[in-house]
Amino acid sequence: MPSTASRSRAVRTSLFVLGLALVVAVAALVMTERSQDSPSTPAGSAVSLAEVRKRPPIYRFLYDWTPSARQIAVAQGRLITTCMAGHGFTYTPPPVATVEEGAQWPTPFGLETLDVPGTDTAETLPPEEPKGEAYTRALFGDPDDRIRAKSESFTVSRPATGCQAEAEERLLGDERLRWLRLRLRLGDGEREAFDMLEKAPGFRAAQARWRTCMKETGFDEKDPLRFLNSLPADTDIRTHRAARADVRCKADTDYLVAAYSELAAAQEKWLDEHPDVRAGWTELRKRQEAEAHRVLAE
Repeated sequence: MPSTASRSRAVRTSLFVLGLALVVAVAALVMTERSQDSPSTPAGSAVSLAEVRKRPPIYRFLYDWTPSARQIAVAQGRLITTCMAGHGFTYTPPPVATVEEGAQWPTPFGLETLDVPGTDTAETLPPEEPKGEAYTRALFGDPDDRIRAKSESFTVSRPATGCQAEAEERLLGDERLRWLRLRLRLGDGEREAFDMLEKAPGFRAAQARWRTCMKETGFDEKDPLRFLNSLPADTDIRTHRAARADVRCKADTDYLVAAYSELAAAQEKWLDEHPDVRAGWTELRKRQEAEAHRVLAE
């Protein structure tokens, strides 16, 4: 039986994973007044789910898979390949998703469709054979030599030497540490903006509409996230009547449109209060794009 046990997705780049948990399932009984045949994608609003997901600005910074984002990933893979060849090793970059395959957005408000997610590429590829210490050292450098960045919520380190570090330095110059710090601060902003929603009237109203709808179907639940977290990991959302009711209630009440709109406003407020983060991220992104273009033109 298919499962939605995985509650996180891999970020498309190889830099590092940071984001909110993904959805697994939720519960409810569909009464006679509501169709048992809930659509796989909410249809309560003319606004597409893809469009709504892109409203929060921090999400666009971190998760949108644009042509330039793909170009940066391809350029980094090429730089690493060339560097490793200089050390006498063959390096094969991980597959880079096409723009058409789309970004993998967080789903902070619970279940959004009844579609069972496909297996991640990383799970379908055969495990890599050990390459040996010399290969690993060429790729990642001295394991005791790393750069580190810390924010209010996260701490991360990256290799200071090795081919991966050299590729990042080509794309960012001497701004690697600054880029890392900005990435972490955006992660803080993502979390803090979500916490703001508890006091947002529009979000509270959306929660109330969803709760009322769920009660009408026979389920007394506080909010979609607590709802999904109460489900067993092996829940099959396609046949689970509760999950179907949740998707239907979100569609009927325009819950996702309202929730993402409120989240977008909260993230925009956070960025307005931290203008250096927005400006710094935009600056370094443009630098990566320009350098990636030069790398791929060589």
